[in-house]
Amino acid sequence: MTKAKVLCIVPVLDASETIEKQLSLIPDQTVSTKILIIDSASEDNTVQIAKDTGVEVHEISRSDFNHATTRNLVLQKEADFYLFMTQDALPHDDKLIENFLKPFEDENVVVSYARQIPHEDADPIEKFARETNYPPVSIVKSKEDLKALGIKTFFCSNSCAMYRASYFKEVGGFTEGLIMNEDMEFAARAILDGKKVAYAADAKVWHSHRYTVKDLFKRYFDIGIFFKTNGWIQDEVNKYNSTESTGVKQAKKELAYLFTNVPLSIPKSVLFSLTKYIAFKLGYHYDKLPQNFVKIFSLHKNFHY
Repeated sequence: MTKAKVLCIVPVLDASETIEKQLSLIPDQTVSTKILIIDSASEDNTVQIAKDTGVEVHEISRSDFNHATTRNLVLQKEADFYLFMTQDALPHDDKLIENFLKPFEDENVVVSYARQIPHEDADPIEKFARETNYPPVSIVKSKEDLKALGIKTFFCSNSCAMYRASYFKEVGGFTEGLIMNEDMEFAARAILDGKKVAYAADAKVWHSHRYTVKDLFKRYFDIGIFFKTNGWIQDEVNKYNSTESTGVKQAKKELAYLFTNVPLSIPKSVLFSLTKYIAFKLGYHYDKLPQNFVKIFSLHKNFHY
């Protein structure tokens, strides 16, 4: 596996604050990889920074960006494995790619995603989310896990995830036009196709967010749209347990964690949970809202129905 041909793809937009560090850390990996930057018309010096490091840069217009379609540009490239990263994910050590490749020794594993370590300045809510969604123990998920894990069986994150290129090409990559959650949709299709998805806890990146209520609302509004337009995912999970109950359980665990460790963060947690719930519900019923409202609420201004 150490001789595998790996291509790392990073979609970027105004990434000058992080891209220089990211492009210095990826080449330091114990397994070498080529890098492809896909820039959506950045207005800062992102493109120049990338070109100065000698990596390949593909430029597209901002209106052409789409979480699924943009990443599918990699279908034109040859490799054994495609590693997708976001511009704010930074390798935790020099063994990220080496540890990513280990699960692929099982030929049925077609996706492997990384453990996300919160930045030291992340707030308690974000730290809880990272520690809960990305625990220190690896797991390989298959269709047999749906009863126990529910919707989490299909969980995967393109903040840092590796795909077996042969299978990725075979199924045509990500489903074109998805505004988000292209990683989960791909994982769901793969698992229902009898394949496996690995969570590689030893493959680690620094990655966490600083969401405002507005950011969170727009994100969960789009998640609602995703589940509405991809109802087959919920239908499959609901054969075993409710997708909504998973969110409620997570919110309760977060409150219990904060009560024990950082009680002053409880009001923010309640506000965030309420925001997620309302935004998801509105997004799920987006087709009953005026299209102008959808454009206001959604992160993706080019979304239409």
